[in-house]
Amino acid sequence: MKETIQPKLKNKLGLGLLGLRLSIALVFTMWALDKVLVPEHAMKIFTSFYGLNISSNLLVILGITQLVFIAIFVIGLWKNITYLIILVLHAGSTFSSFAKYLDPFNNLLFFAAWPMLAACFVLYILRDYDIYTIKIPSKLK
Repeated sequence: MKETIQPKLKNKLGLGLLGLRLSIALVFTMWALDKVLVPEHAMKIFTSFYGLNISSNLLVILGITQLVFIAIFVIGLWKNITYLIILVLHAGSTFSSFAKYLDPFNNLLFFAAWPMLAACFVLYILRDYDIYTIKIPSKLK
């Protein structure tokens, strides 16, 4: 069964999903830049939230890798996998902060993770309608 969607709605939906993709990418970009530019801060985050001791050099490499991945995500390539990875990464970040939600009034900013998680979910489930992306010629797929 083929779906039909009105052109006006398709355009509005596409613009909305583009806005979600770009705003999600902004947050991920800041997290990646934190690893590259302030690895000492990122080391504290990884230790306190994930229980991992990672060297600053490894964090810089991870941050640069993350920036490349974010660029792929921003242009909308391989949506089935890149959007899912974004959703899984943000879900991991959100749920790893669970203890912060138990003391809400001392950790109000952590609650911003929930609407962003919902945005990642919406972007993933509606990825076929995210039309403002770079198209790969079929010869390169």
